[in-house]
Amino acid sequence: MTTLARGLVVREPGDVTLEEITIADPAAGEVLIRVEATGICHTDVAWAAGALYSEFPVTLGHETSGTVVSVGSAVTRIAEGDRVVVALTHHCGHCLHCESGHPMLCAARTVAHPRLTWGGAALAQGFGVSGFASHVLVGESSCVPVPDSVPLEVAALVGCAIATGVGAVLNVAQVTPGARVLVIGAGGIGLSVVMGATVSGAEQIVVIEPSDVRRAHARRLGATDTLAAPCDELADLAGDGFDYVFESAGLVSTMEQAIALARRGGTVTLLGAPPPDQEFRVPALDFVASQKRLLGCITGDVSPVVDFDRYFRLYSRGLLPLDALITSSITLDRAAEMLIAGAPPGEIRVVVRP
Repeated sequence: MTTLARGLVVREPGDVTLEEITIADPAAGEVLIRVEATGICHTDVAWAAGALYSEFPVTLGHETSGTVVSVGSAVTRIAEGDRVVVALTHHCGHCLHCESGHPMLCAARTVAHPRLTWGGAALAQGFGVSGFASHVLVGESSCVPVPDSVPLEVAALVGCAIATGVGAVLNVAQVTPGARVLVIGAGGIGLSVVMGATVSGAEQIVVIEPSDVRRAHARRLGATDTLAAPCDELADLAGDGFDYVFESAGLVSTMEQAIALARRGGTVTLLGAPPPDQEFRVPALDFVASQKRLLGCITGDVSPVVDFDRYFRLYSRGLLPLDALITSSITLDRAAEMLIAGAPPGEIRVVVRP
């Protein structure tokens, strides 16, 4: 038997409707989950607008948590009734990248597994999850148990925004105590960088963000200084440049700016997701002579079973106030219009509760 679910179908860019979709039964290594919460990420909005990928029709949503309904015959680590968060690794577990602790680089992560249909035709599973629905079907390797002490709406955000931002600090850049940190962009990912830098013991955390509301959030989460835009004050704060710069706005202009604002020998980590055809430029000789490090970051290079458990423990001790990212909660039918228009100004993470 298959599962009939309710889900948001993006028929084509800008056309989103709530439909009945069909989910295949779990194969041997798969897990069927009843969705409890899914955060709306900027990449969902960009895909729905046709600015990121061109695969349609698709059901999006990837910051997802819920309760396990059923499991395939080969599943051993997850059981019916478990509270889980979906990780974006979708990894094979035995390739070079998986075995060296970098499952986000696994080639199997983006291989499509046609498991959803709508009106008898194939429906793309956005980011391998399709969390804007009442149910999702994913592999066992993508499921991480959630402790009873962690609300499922908080756990959902660990799947992307928190994994990306905190992971960028701890796993990718490896920020050291006493460091001077600059964060460009204070959405869900940028604010997660602020939390990660605070936990890492950074001495100075400067945030550039045009939104008054988001700058206020950044200060509450540990930012020492916030600016609406680069200005003379930034030069005073930067000195000879920052030890670590994180770019989460996803703009070519701010990526180039991030590289320029790092000190000689500093580290720049790019987390934003610009359209796939865009490129940024750096002065070649100056970059070589500066010995700066330029790092890409995909979902914080997390190993979910290890890293998510660490984030949950830090949250339970009050050291990672992850729930501060949640600014509102809506139903699936309201999420359709938000996927088209984007979240209202000042929102950090809107959580969809089917």
